[in-house]
Amino acid sequence: RNLVADPLRVQISGPLSAFADGYREELLARGYRADGATKQLQLMAHLSRWMRARGLEPVALGGWEIERFVAERRSSHRDLVSVSALEPLLGYLRGLGSCRRPDRARRRRPPASC
Repeated sequence: RNLVADPLRVQISGPLSAFADGYREELLARGYRADGATKQLQLMAHLSRWMRARGLEPVALGGWEIERFVAERRSSHRDLVSVSALEPLLGYLRGLGSCRRPDRARRRRPPASC
């Protein structure tokens, strides 16, 4: 048994931790295989740690914050480094009324790093 691909072993701390069990169940109910669900949960764990470090709650997640997270994730990861990779999670949170829908009219690019 491959423990790395076990969605039950992914530990999530921070502001998204309260949603971890429900999201895990949602992924498996949608037919995600264990490895795909594990990767999505690891992405959730990374986003939750990132949010905690910035003092953000799920209701504060908008287009700008998501783009900042993705830009930072690209600098340290090779997988799941796009906004579309976050759509399953964001859709789940939006369905619960726990995060904002992106405001496309006010969407800005994150500042370039020096």
